[in-house]
Formats: sequence, C-alpha cells, structure tokens
Amino acid sequence: MYSTYEIYQQNGGALDQKNYQILAKKAAYILDHETMGRARDAPALMADALADCECALIDALAAGHFAADGVQSFNNDGYSETRATAKESRAALRSLLAQYLTVPVNLLGFGGHAFV
Repeated sequence: MYSTYEIYQQNGGALDQKNYQILAKKAAYILDHETMGRARDAPALMADALADCECALIDALAAGHFAADGVQSFNNDGYSETRATAKESRAALRSLLAQYLTVPVNLLGFGGHAFV
C-alpha cells in the first residue's frame, strides 16, 4: 500500500480503519496494474503523489465509482436510471490517475507513449 490510515484521514477520508484497509489494498492493486508495476519502483519524489492517489482511489471505490454498470443517475418518480458503461468507468479511472501520476514522473507512460 502507498498510504497509511493517518495520511488517508489527513486527506479528508471518512472511512473507518477496517474499511480503509480493505479498500487501500484494492487501490494498491489498481495502482500497480495501471502503472504496469512502475508505482512499486517509483522514485521517492513520487511517494506523496502515490499516497494521495491511493487515498482518492479509496474514496472513489467507497462511493462505487469505476463499476462498469454503476448508476450515474436515478429518478424514483417514474423509475428511470442511467448506467455508466465500461468505457466511461475506465475513462474516469484513467482521469483520476492522471491527476496524480504524471508529474514529475509519468508513471502511466510506456515506451515513450502516455496512456492518459
């Protein structure tokens, strides 16, 4: 994991420690997958960005974001709902990652090409 519960709380996180641990582990797997392992070997100057990104991912996961079939909007009166597509969920995830993992070292790039 790239963050601690204390860092998570300093970033405004509201989950209890048990739920934080569960989602932090999942967020770390996402970071490792999306950076193709480069997050683990990132230079020390990226430590804060990785921790902040993991905290943002934890909150997004807790809110149900990035689910391929997540509800985007819902209307109870005439029962209407709009669902996010897998493509939209993937784009939202990549956008969140790009906010944290592209400066000063682009952890989302591969072979000179950025996947942002």
